Amino acid sequence: MRPELRTYGYHGPIALGHATHYWGPAYLGSQAAYIRRSFVRPVYTPDWYRLHTGAWVARRWRVPNFWVAPVWPALALYCGINDPPIYYDYGASLVINNNNVYWNGEEIATADQYATQAIAYSDAGRLANPDPNEEWQPLGVFGLIQGQEQQAQQTFQLAVDRAGIVRGNYYDANVDNTLPVYGSVDPRTQRIAWSVGDKKTVVFETGLNNLLQPQTAVLVHHGTEQTVQMMLIRLDQPPPQ
Repeated sequence: MRPELRTYGYHGPIALGHATHYWGPAYLGSQAAYIRRSFVRPVYTPDWYRLHTGAWVARRWRVPNFWVAPVWPALALYCGINDPPIYYDYGASLVINNNNVYWNGEEIATADQYATQAIAYSDAGRLANPDPNEEWQPLGVFGLIQGQEQQAQQTFQLAVDRAGIVRGNYYDANVDNTLPVYGSVDPRTQRIAWSVGDKKTVVFETGLNNLLQPQTAVLVHHGTEQTVQMMLIRLDQPPPQ
């Protein structure tokens, strides 16, 4: 039986296997502009939190506004990353083809191995037990879409701590459902991977630097059997009600 991504933006069966697709800046930008214009739901506001009491929220934010993208030098210093930022340009610098993963043309892993690494990064964050009073650096709020979807009904709110542990929220506006996010950043590769709720083997991953961009592709690993590509679009803070 083919798996389905009904929980994560795609509504229909998709084939098994691993693949990346090149999405150029113009395509990403046009899709993102359309989604931002059509995004009207007031999520992650004080009223939203009052209605979604189970949502994750930091006791201490490093900056007052969690909608604003951090800048790389400050974020890298905070997370203990000493190297220049890496941008994962899926379908160009990072290519998955014929069950192999290539970085700038050099084979670095099989697709199964690459997905296993992402799952391990996600699990490391899931197993972590940060101090309740930990300070968190927000990464922003992102709409999740696939293909030609015209509205972002699924959103992520993401944050990271000094140890590279990721927490946040996944919200599906279709069913008004909120689930916690668990993940981590690998400081060597700068890959950030996370899972949602109890779906430990459905893992999202991209580069940490990718999340500082207005929009980016994101890989979704379904265990080690399937990898599909979706899009994350940074959303603007809704105006006060």
